[in-house]
Amino acid sequence: MSMTMTLRKVSDKLLRELLDEPDLVLDFVDEEVPANQELDLDKAWHGLHFMLTGSDWEGSELFAYLLAGGEFIGNEEDHDLGYGPARGLTSAEVSRFASALDSLSEPEFKVRYDSAAMDELEIYPLDWSKEEKPEEIVEWLATSFKELKKFVREAAAAKQALLIYM
Repeated sequence: MSMTMTLRKVSDKLLRELLDEPDLVLDFVDEEVPANQELDLDKAWHGLHFMLTGSDWEGSELFAYLLAGGEFIGNEEDHDLGYGPARGLTSAEVSRFASALDSLSEPEFKVRYDSAAMDELEIYPLDWSKEEKPEEIVEWLATSFKELKKFVREAAAAKQALLIYM
């Protein structure tokens, strides 16, 4: 099974309901939503995190929001959605995340690609340095970065929270 990441726009009110009653998240993530309310980062999530933070799982708070930050919804045992429980970022956190992403240009993002370091840190999916056309991988990650920036910016503009899950 592939490890993929999804971000979904929600209201702060709904996020609070999910935090207060985490069992609700188990069905909520299976509900259909309009396309503009959800972003599927597919397998790009870990490469994006690396290129935003330079690390495997850590990083400065705002740039590390894909893998850290926000609040867990429930617990690992009862609310695992495949690779752990969902996390929620409030609309205030989303606004700060959007500002951080907007501070990084696409060219600045692209130069952060380092296949050897990504392999050494075991960034998913593995074997970055074995790619025959690394420029295509950089473009794939840059496209995912642009989609992430747009999605988070739109959520921030609408004062929405985000649900992040794998």
